[in-house]
Amino acid sequence: MHSFLQNLVNYNTWANNEVVESLRSCPEVPRDAVIRLSHILENNWYVLDIIDEQDLSKWDADRDYTIDECIAEIPKIDAAYKKLLGELKDEQLEYSVRFTDVAGRNVERRISELIFHTFDHCSHHRGQIAMIVREAGGEPAQTWYNRWIRETGRGKNS
Repeated sequence: MHSFLQNLVNYNTWANNEVVESLRSCPEVPRDAVIRLSHILENNWYVLDIIDEQDLSKWDADRDYTIDECIAEIPKIDAAYKKLLGELKDEQLEYSVRFTDVAGRNVERRISELIFHTFDHCSHHRGQIAMIVREAGGEPAQTWYNRWIRETGRGKNS
């Protein structure tokens, strides 16, 4: 499980950087795309706070990063997830945490499921960003997992 989740961290970082490059290809960076990228990054931090059993009330409203803030957050998120995975043993990834989600529901999830979900959630929004970039005259990022494997040798170069 560890190596799979570590690959997801590497993939997520690569894909987010690809999105940034696609935004730079636009004649003008579309604000809607930056809002979605900001949401992706905020969700990554939110999940870390769930795992660390932190107060989640600060996440009641999305914060909209600027593109420069998004760029700065990507390596911080990468480092935070690598640190977390370096500290947890395989059996700890199967521990459950309880929290109240943003819709007010009481939820229980395994740590491994939370990590997988946040990166899966990112893929959904990266698809939305690709459509916005295309509409804005830019070159959409092609961020599917198999491309990451092919281009990076399964993340060995990321």
